[in-house]
Amino acid sequence: MRFVQTRLVPVLIGVALAAPVASAQSPSAPAARPAPATAQAPDRVPLSIARGVVKSIADSRLVIDLGPAVSGPGAGPNAFVLDGQTQIQRLGRPLAPKDLRIGDAVTVGYQMRGDKAVASRVWLRFGGSTAGAPPTQPR
Repeated sequence: MRFVQTRLVPVLIGVALAAPVASAQSPSAPAARPAPATAQAPDRVPLSIARGVVKSIADSRLVIDLGPAVSGPGAGPNAFVLDGQTQIQRLGRPLAPKDLRIGDAVTVGYQMRGDKAVASRVWLRFGGSTAGAPPTQPR
């Protein structure tokens, strides 16, 4: 019995002293995975909306009449630059600037670039729109 006590006591003391040290050590956190390299998207300029009626149209410029309720110093722009990226649509069908007619009701999505309003999209609305329709034959 003495043999067991002399051998067992130091082992138990060693375990008792090592247990707090072992429990205090937590497994190391897994190495943080590096974030996937993604290209930084350029700062997006918010898209603004203007609604009105086509007043004049050219290949690179659209002017709309915003109406009396919207005019004034706080009103948005009524002249828009049309570039190669501008999409013009009626009922999901693409159109060209030459398809627009004076008096067509439009909604313009645009972004300000400096002091110019550049149209990203022009949607023809249903109210009185004749753009893209075949010309009527005189009777």
